[in-house]
Order: sequence, then structure tokens, then C-alpha cells
Amino acid sequence: MATSPTPNAAHVINYDADGYDYRRFWQGKEYEHWAEARVIRRTLRGAGAIDWLVDLGGGFGRNIPLYQPFARHVVLVDFSWTNLQNAAAQLLPKGPSDRLFLIRGNIYHLPFRDSSIEVGCTVRVLHHLAATDAALAEMGRVLSQHWLLDVPIKHHLLARAKAMARGRARALRDWSANDIGTPDEPFYNYHLDAIRTVVQQQGWSDKLVASVDNFRRWERVVPGAVRPVVRPVVYGAERVAQRAGRGWWGPAQYLWLSRTDRPLAAAPETQVPAPWTELAARLQCPQCGGALAWTSDAATCQQCHQAFQRTGAIWDFVVD
Repeated sequence: MATSPTPNAAHVINYDADGYDYRRFWQGKEYEHWAEARVIRRTLRGAGAIDWLVDLGGGFGRNIPLYQPFARHVVLVDFSWTNLQNAAAQLLPKGPSDRLFLIRGNIYHLPFRDSSIEVGCTVRVLHHLAATDAALAEMGRVLSQHWLLDVPIKHHLLARAKAMARGRARALRDWSANDIGTPDEPFYNYHLDAIRTVVQQQGWSDKLVASVDNFRRWERVVPGAVRPVVRPVVYGAERVAQRAGRGWWGPAQYLWLSRTDRPLAAAPETQVPAPWTELAARLQCPQCGGALAWTSDAATCQQCHQAFQRTGAIWDFVVD
């Protein structure tokens, strides 16, 4: 199997369980954030003016400041209430905005209309997808022009070295997903060609733009007292490896996907209060795809009558 399986009801990992705060994961990971930020900025800089960008599975908004200089409107989608509340506190301290929107959503059932967002970014997400094909199809459905996709690969340099030492190199060459998680916490690595084939079949042309986090473990190896001396060398090597290592070196390979712009059909007429006016034209019911009727605090599907509530700056479009 090229990607993870596609069950009828795909499991979504619960980042709110046991009081988990994803921000803790990023403490002490300045190098990894810097490496990813460098690619995001470089890629979006070449994309031209962006009206709408969505961060699909964007957590607590770690990368939102990277997107905002390039996009007039940015939407952060995540399943975790904790992540979104932290994003609201950090990014929207004065309350809702007409430039940045926070949506609680299920990656397999997004509340966006077809081709409603120009550019999408999916970073540090694929490895948690219990149904990769279905998620890629759903995320791709809502995008009209470009998509920056972070692919965690199983055949990176360090994994190859370990596999060769154990006589298991053949397992890295096939296209099956590498399942190293649990039913409650799925975790997959992929063969890059398998993911590229899936998105090509969905109508995207793809370009491999960077190998990222090529020296992810360096801080575990180098003693703390020596790290300030070694850090410039590692960062310089990362710059080189991001281009030279495309497709084989680092554990994260970034694809820049493009396709012919798909214009957004006119939205059904409905009265939408500010600051949600422009966002509402891009949304639909995630359960049935029906049009939404809006108030300042709720959006109700005119077809299946499912209601979606707003709490502060966060709209909840998850169907229980």
C-alpha cells in the first residue's frame, strides 16, 4: 500500500488528551523551526500576491507569522481546541480580525467550498494521517492554485544507513507506508514517490523544492557547551543540504504543488456580519456541503440544519 489505509471513519489524533500542550514540543527546537521557516519564506516569496492562504493542521499557529507577509487573508485550521485557544491568545489578543481566521476543523471533512482558497500549506501533518489518500484528496479539493506539502519520508539518509546495517534496505525501496505508531496515535513515514503519484493523480503538478531538517539530531550529539560554536556550521550545512539533498537526505521533503487556477463559483446570497463576510463566501457545511446561514455567533446549514458555533475568535466546524 502506497499510503496509510483509508477506513470508513478515519481516526483523528486528539491533541487535547491529558492536557497536552503542543507548544512544549517546540521548546528547544530552534534549528528545526528555522529550517522550516527558511523554506516556507523562500517558496511563498516566489508565489506572487496571495489573497487567501490556509494552514491545514497548523497547530497553535507557529507558522502564521511566516505566512502573513505574503497573504492578505490567512486561515488556520486545526482539530485541537487547546492549539486554537493558544493561537487566539498569541495571534489575536484584541479579538477577531478580518485578516486572520481560526477554524476548528476535521482534515477529512473541511468546511471550505471547492477551490475556495488559493494557497495551502500542510506542515508536520501527514505523519498523523490514518487515511492519507482521503486526507490528500480533501485538502486538495479546497485549493485552487498552489500547495506546500511537507512529506515525512522513510528512505532518508539516516534511515538508509540504519537499514543497511540491519540488512533491511529493501523495505525502504517499496512504496508501502511505514507504520510506526499505534491505533490511538497513528504515525506514518512514506516513500516520496508514492505521495507524488497520489497528488499527480489528483491533478497537481509537483516540484521538489527542499530537503528539510537534514541535521535534526545534531543537538543530541553535540555537547551543550560546544553548540554555540557548532551552530553556524550546522545552519550553513542546512542551507546547502536543502537543495543538494532533495529527495534523499532529510526526513522531511517539501513539495510545491501547482495546477491551473480553478475559479470559485459565486457564493449563495446570505447576510454575513463582519468580520466574517469574506470568509463566509468560502465556507460550506462540512457534513453535507450545504450553504450556511449566518449570525454573529453561529452558522447553520440550510440543508441538513447542522449548527456551528463561534467561541471568541474560533469557529467550530467539527461534526461530532
